[in-house]
Amino acid sequence: MSVEVVSELYPLLEALCENRQTLAGKERLEQLVLSQTAARRLYVDYMHLHGTLTWDASLSESASLVAYAERTGAEPARQSRWTSKRLVVIAAWLSSALLVAFFVTQGIGPADVPGPSDVVVVPPAVPDTITPVALDTGLLPDHAVVDLTPIPRVGLHRDGPVEKHVETPAVTPEVPAAVAAVAAVGPIVDAELVARLDSMWQAKLDEAGVRPSPIADDAEWLRRVYLDMAGHIPDASSVDRFLTDSRPNKRQLLIEDLIQKPDYVRNLTTIWTNLLVGRSPDRPINRELLGQFLREQFQENRPWTETVARLVSAEGDGEKVGEANFLLAHLNNEAVPATAVTARIFLCQQVQCTQCHKHPDSKHGGSMAEFWELNSFFQQADIVENKKYNPTTGRTDVVSRSLIDREVGGPTYYDDLKGVMRVAYPKFEGKEVDPDPTVKRRQELAKLLTHEGQHELAAALVNRTWAHFFGQGLVNPIDDMGPHSPCANPELLEALTEAVVATNFDTNRLNRWIVSTRAYHLSSAQVPGNRADLPVDGELPLFSRMYLKPLSAEQMFDSLLVATAADRAGAAYWEQAEEHRKEWLAQFYSVMENEENGDASTFDGTFSQSLMMMNGDLVRNAISNSPGTVLHEIMRMGGDDQDRIKSLCRAALGRDPKRNELASFQPILRHRHTSSGANESEPYGDILWAYLNSTEFAVNH
Repeated sequence: MSVEVVSELYPLLEALCENRQTLAGKERLEQLVLSQTAARRLYVDYMHLHGTLTWDASLSESASLVAYAERTGAEPARQSRWTSKRLVVIAAWLSSALLVAFFVTQGIGPADVPGPSDVVVVPPAVPDTITPVALDTGLLPDHAVVDLTPIPRVGLHRDGPVEKHVETPAVTPEVPAAVAAVAAVGPIVDAELVARLDSMWQAKLDEAGVRPSPIADDAEWLRRVYLDMAGHIPDASSVDRFLTDSRPNKRQLLIEDLIQKPDYVRNLTTIWTNLLVGRSPDRPINRELLGQFLREQFQENRPWTETVARLVSAEGDGEKVGEANFLLAHLNNEAVPATAVTARIFLCQQVQCTQCHKHPDSKHGGSMAEFWELNSFFQQADIVENKKYNPTTGRTDVVSRSLIDREVGGPTYYDDLKGVMRVAYPKFEGKEVDPDPTVKRRQELAKLLTHEGQHELAAALVNRTWAHFFGQGLVNPIDDMGPHSPCANPELLEALTEAVVATNFDTNRLNRWIVSTRAYHLSSAQVPGNRADLPVDGELPLFSRMYLKPLSAEQMFDSLLVATAADRAGAAYWEQAEEHRKEWLAQFYSVMENEENGDASTFDGTFSQSLMMMNGDLVRNAISNSPGTVLHEIMRMGGDDQDRIKSLCRAALGRDPKRNELASFQPILRHRHTSSGANESEPYGDILWAYLNSTEFAVNH
């Protein structure tokens, strides 16, 4: 069902329910409802919602009338008012019932009609290229969730509680929040957009003559979506619940649940903190305070344009203003790193090479003048060291650093390729900014970067987010978008970009759209029909299967804690888990003093280089049956060998053990049964170790 039809239906339905519909309006409503299955479903849901809300309102009004009577002694006209409300409810119910009867006469089965408990409104217009298996797995269920605006929650996680309280929108208790949001549905209908994206994706496969891999089984998909959205594997109880859940739309429901969890916010914070300032602890900034700023932005689902603007224009002490730490980390070497990082992170453009020579693709790439015009926006910015006398040492120590703007005007000077000095004034995308010293240039840059309808910022966000979920961007390299870089699916990129702009840069909805696509639900297994889809060979990705992604350093560490609960082996480990995380990460990253102030990394996502962590106290406690650990709980619950191995496999890999695995473990278990005085848990600790040491654990597939 098109956006135009949806936009026309809602006013007609509203007028009908408010008894102000004209004869012409009723005739048009009838035409629309009878023309499409999706329109009929929307009619049923709208009438059901209206009847429910009216019923609730009548009960609330009755209560108010009773209270009024008790105060004044007046006799409220309960019966007539209640009767009026009841008639509206009955009318709505009859309308729905009659429409259901029409469905039956037209040969439409019960599965096509959502029931009263369905928290859905507009189903997707499923294209012919989507096979029924997609619906069976809950990828695009017949009653797909539409415009589910997540309600932020404040909760505890390993970073501690989110400091800023978020008010929960008031919703009538008896009406699910997803249904209550229908009245405010915007121009972008989530399910319809996902169906469009799937159609564009399928068209590319058809054009290339490539067949997609089958839909991933529940265990594979569950582990993937947890790693991508929560930053770690699912715990064993979550695996058990999901694998035994028989609801057809359980995948979509899980996506909504994950978006509302604290670990979703924590994961986004980790991803973007790493992008903005790297992982190295050696930078003279307050990384934790920058993370706190990002957590609050993601917790409240603030528009991405707001977050970018605050990062670019921030001023103040880095120990008090979290967002100031972004530029405090890069404002060196004549602001060349700040210029390069801003363009790379927010616009996915590589401009650092143009500071001293032409872009490799001089026909489409940026020029030296454009680089220095962007650099000119940062020429007012400066860092001030805040010092304090230390009476113990007798020295004056630097206690913090502040980001300020000095009243500097005029141009920036640079030498061109011929050694001729040139001037550059602040200019971005052809728009010049007044070079007067009183004009705050970074504030003007923030406005230009995030102005209404900013296409480049939206496209960069889409490409970077898509790459996070698929391991490959729509444009690759991810940070080098432009006419010189081919796009794997230009139509899909444009559709998502326009949707991001239309929804005011809503990052939650962007994530929801991408993980709801059929491509995201495919297996990582290669099939004969898609062996040609090899982006690692430099070919454009077709996304005919899920590409393998090595776990990030944070995913590796956090997944280990989820799989073993090693940090719960005593209070000391719980309190020190975050410190262990920081110490472990610090082994692999160091600051690079170059035009981008990047990180030098030795982490490659394999366990061979993680043995220090694996052989440390944390893991030794996990496999030694210490109270509080996963192994201890499995041993305490009893069961036979296969039950325990199954529990260990679900905890570590999110699936049930395979036959060859069970066969391989039998000698270990037989030795335990025949050895006198043997530690009962020791062989199970070895099995857990084997699962954690596997390549399967170290890869997101």
